[in-house]
Amino acid sequence: MSLNSEQVLNEVDTRLWRTDTKALVGAIILGVVSMLLQQVSIRIDSAIWTPLIILGGITWATLTGLITLIFRQPAGIIMGETQALIAMATGLSPVALFFIPANFFSSLAYSLVARKLSMQKWSHHFLAQMVTNVVGNIFVGYGLHIVLKLPVNVAVISSAITCGAGIVGATILTQKIADALNRAGLV
Repeated sequence: MSLNSEQVLNEVDTRLWRTDTKALVGAIILGVVSMLLQQVSIRIDSAIWTPLIILGGITWATLTGLITLIFRQPAGIIMGETQALIAMATGLSPVALFFIPANFFSSLAYSLVARKLSMQKWSHHFLAQMVTNVVGNIFVGYGLHIVLKLPVNVAVISSAITCGAGIVGATILTQKIADALNRAGLV
């Protein structure tokens, strides 16, 4: 292996992949925390209208972004899959099975954007959240259509509203929380 390819692998390792104990254990713990927050937020959303997941979408997207940004991969995937499996076990949502691919691919999408950008600007967080939310809500929209038998146009509208709320809300929260963690020297 040449020096140049070692440098490339080190860059990929530091920007995309992190397998230290802190990252892996943190991902599992934060997966459980994510699920606790999801239990509350999605139940509030369900009280309003089951297919519309605004608070749950913002919570999910914020935690997906933060965990992936701070702990990288595979921590982002571990957190997302922990959340999805607990959601299925607790009956959080009729479409919880679709959280498995949604969380997996959304975390990867966030990683790819964060790897390319410095994540120091609002626009970087916005782009990362846009990709994350679109990817995740494609799977959730499909679940709404398959499981709840919603017409395609209703599933698309529901997913688009959740996606929009997640992009805006999670961009703001992820940026503010990441900045606060950086200022505190915790990242």
